[in-house]
Amino acid sequence: MVTLEHEKAKLSHQRAQHILQDAEQVLLGQGVPSVKVIHETGSLVDRLPEFEAIADLIILGKRGETAELASGHLGANLERIIRASHKPCLVTSRQYQPIERLLLAYDGSPSGQKLLSFLVNSPVFKGLELHIVTVAKDAANEKAIARLSEAQQQAVTGGFEPVTQLMQGHPETAIAQYSEQHQISLLLMGAYGHSRIRHLVIGSTTAQILRSSNTPVLVFR
Repeated sequence: MVTLEHEKAKLSHQRAQHILQDAEQVLLGQGVPSVKVIHETGSLVDRLPEFEAIADLIILGKRGETAELASGHLGANLERIIRASHKPCLVTSRQYQPIERLLLAYDGSPSGQKLLSFLVNSPVFKGLELHIVTVAKDAANEKAIARLSEAQQQAVTGGFEPVTQLMQGHPETAIAQYSEQHQISLLLMGAYGHSRIRHLVIGSTTAQILRSSNTPVLVFR
């Protein structure tokens, strides 16, 4: 049994090395000037603080190898990483498309406000088409109208000419429909809404969007 476990560990190590080598070649081939590959053992979530300490953004796939068997579920590590991380997390979809149109799902929550500030101050997003959507139960909701107006003004100050829309209905459904209708290439949203249980789970709207959307999602805690 000891010999068998040793061989399994050896094969796992070799497979990890091949995965890293393939990733490095792809990135260098796409013009990334420098790539540092790291192969460590242990839990990714447990090692996250030391990895993210030198990072500005965490990029991860929505699901792992069993994606075909669990298309309605998120990957085992995804929610744990988003909950544990203090950096923005970009959750990628399987098919790549150039980022041209941004959709900010804005609810005025603390994580949403941080995301809006990050968006308008980051050079990465300059020149892209920006849509800002707020979803409310009532289209005449004064708080929602004021919230959307504040987000619009902040975006304009940051150099954008945003398209804004106050939508009525369930947030996950309305956001998904808007994203599809306007061919959004990157969705931005906070990890938590106003009614979250403190730091235990990511918001229900965020989790549902991550499960169902084929659009990359930038999640901001």
